[in-house]
Amino acid sequence: MGARSRRILAKRKGERGFALLEILVAFVILALGLGAISTGVVVAMRSDARTQVYRTALRVAQSRLEAAGISETLVAGTREGLVANKFRWRQTVTEVRSADYARAPQGARPAPANGALRSFWVEVAVEAPDGTATKLAALKLVAEARQ
Repeated sequence: MGARSRRILAKRKGERGFALLEILVAFVILALGLGAISTGVVVAMRSDARTQVYRTALRVAQSRLEAAGISETLVAGTREGLVANKFRWRQTVTEVRSADYARAPQGARPAPANGALRSFWVEVAVEAPDGTATKLAALKLVAEARQ
């Protein structure tokens, strides 16, 4: 072999080594990129799961608030329950009275007029299995029972 052939052969060996190094660097960059992407996907999936739980808890609270005074009689007090063995709810009903009515002695209170309305403040709190809580409240009006 001549000197020229040896130089060409040496040059090709160096190029092969450089190509291998380039491939290794490309794989490292690809691995880092895929790791960052997979971390982003995991974070997005966790966030989506939390949002789903919060949305379900909100629906339970809305359902309990809408049912108050419609499917059940409004009575001052507290009720509790469990939905789907996961979501704990607590409903607190407080009767709201005008200041003059509340300050008057029991015997001196005026009798309610026909068609009079009673008002109740209804609060519903729902706690999800992961500890997140949702609270909704509304003022409900109920017609006085006629005697």
